[in-house]
Order: sequence, then C-alpha cells, then structure tokens
Amino acid sequence: MPRTAEANQFLKEKRKKQILLSALKLFCLEGYENITMDRIAKESKISHGLIYHYFDKKSDILQELIAESKRKFSLIFDLSNMKTLKGADFFKALTDFIISAVTLGEEYAFFIALYLNFKISPDMYEQFGQTSYLKNLENNFKIAQEDGTYQKGNPKEFLLCYFYLLKSITMSAIISKNTSTIPSADVVLNLFKRSVI
Repeated sequence: MPRTAEANQFLKEKRKKQILLSALKLFCLEGYENITMDRIAKESKISHGLIYHYFDKKSDILQELIAESKRKFSLIFDLSNMKTLKGADFFKALTDFIISAVTLGEEYAFFIALYLNFKISPDMYEQFGQTSYLKNLENNFKIAQEDGTYQKGNPKEFLLCYFYLLKSITMSAIISKNTSTIPSADVVLNLFKRSVI
C-alpha cells in the first residue's frame, strides 16, 4: 500500500532533522572544515545522493543550523537586552546564557559548541558575514578593562582564552553527559577580573 502524502511529509521532515542533528554533532566534534556532505550522509544513515534532495551544499546545512539555534534559544531566553549591555555586564549576561544553555541538555550544548566554534575560528565566522559582532565583543572587553573590572592586556587574546574555556566546559558536558560539574558564570569571569591588592 503506498504511503499517504502526510506519511511522506513526516518521513521527509524526520530525515531532514536527522541530517541536521548528525551535521551539528560532526561540526562540533570534528570541525566544520573537516566534514564532507558524504560524511554527513553516512552519519545520518542515508545515501550520498539522497542528502542532496535536502541540501545543495554543506554551508546550507550550517545556515539551517544557525537559524534553528536562534529559534530554539529565543523560545527559552530573552536575549534582546544583551545588545544594550556594555563591558563586564555584557560578558556576565553572555556567560550566564552559555552556562545555562549547556545545562539544558545535549542538543542545546551542541548548539552552544557550534556558536563557540565561530568565536574561536574568526575565518569561519567571517564567512557568514558577522565580523561586526567580533568587534563588538572586543570593544566590550576593552570597556571592562578601562573601567578596571578586567585585567589589562590584549583583548583578542583574552577573548580567545574566554571562548576556549567555555568550549572546554561545553564539550566536557557533552562528552561526559554530566552537567553537575559545570562552573558558574561568576567562576569563569573571575579568571579575567583585575585582582585588587
């Protein structure tokens, strides 16, 4: 008996979700640059040709994942005020968001890992036209340095350490499937604060 149109649509949506989830995990665990469409198809347990019925190229999958992460997080977090925050307040809100999202479960942690991959790999981030956000991060770090909250030094180096630290926390939670050892946002940010003598 042939499938109904509804059954076909359900199967298509299920396959697409599986492709996206497989790609998300591969991009986070092995790096976007290292993954091919063929690898995503194998991980999704579909044929090489079938994946092209859903996505023309790997960057289309990434764009869909970025859009999906925005949808998911907007349902849970109100991030609209983040644009109004400056300096240490901005980093407190960003770190609270990242730590909170990682504790929500594996899929959210993978979306955070993908976000952090962009921060650690500016070339990857620039490919998707978001360089102004990197400058905003640097400016906010400079504000926190100038008001005496954060240590003096090269903001780019501090940001790299900050994002590697958050990525390590996120990947540890994913691999161990244990969120009980995730430090608070305050502990993470204390590493960058200027010590008062």
